[in-house]
Amino acid sequence: MKLIDLHMHTTHSDGTYLPRDLVRYAKEKGLACISVTEHDTMSSFEECADEARKSGIELVPGIEVSAQFEPGTLHILGFFLDRNHPKLKATLEEIQKARRERNPRIIEKLNRLGVAITLEEVGQVSGGKQVGRPHFAKVLVKKGIVKSMEEAFQKYLAKGKPAYIDKRRLSSGEAIQRIREAGGVASVAHPKQMKLGEAGLSKELARLVEEGLGGVEAYNSCQSREEAELYKRLAKRFNLFVTGGSDFHGANKPEVDLGYLG
Repeated sequence: MKLIDLHMHTTHSDGTYLPRDLVRYAKEKGLACISVTEHDTMSSFEECADEARKSGIELVPGIEVSAQFEPGTLHILGFFLDRNHPKLKATLEEIQKARRERNPRIIEKLNRLGVAITLEEVGQVSGGKQVGRPHFAKVLVKKGIVKSMEEAFQKYLAKGKPAYIDKRRLSSGEAIQRIREAGGVASVAHPKQMKLGEAGLSKELARLVEEGLGGVEAYNSCQSREEAELYKRLAKRFNLFVTGGSDFHGANKPEVDLGYLG
């Protein structure tokens, strides 16, 4: 039996492992196939692919795209993508630009709250890669402003908290379209985080299928076995393929190990 994990992150988004180190760790864990699904970027792919060839691991080109959604969050995984597709590249560059413009605004909000933190400090924690809220949280912990990353989010950075600023998100249709245009297939990531009951989720999946959705991530470290069974039933109802991934982030989610699906 081949072990597969199709959802993980490196330092190029909000993980703590360097791309080569992540692939090496996947090899240590006995994984035969992985997909590194950074948030709104594929910048780590080349380095991951080089190490995957050396390690004998199959690497599926992947991404995790944030989409507009209420009341929870909707992330769309894309697999088997052409990372050089012009429309996909242009869209991701636009999103990254918006992220860069958001970061100083978060700093400004924190400063107004009396929190002494600079963008340079956050950039150093990110290693010069894409900056996300976990990097802000790490600086807050390091400076003793909060005791844990969880506290940083609950007090300042989570949705609805005083230093929160939403990021640029595509509509679900745009996200799925860009994935399909680049030759990929789209799957809903961790449907639990959409915060819908069975009826609401069924309705949303029907809508997403109309937009071109191909799959649903039934297995994820944040989802119980009972929830996985529900998502599998819905996948069967809508003729969707089932995917699974740990959503590994390294030290940013220490309770989740690579290859762990719940």
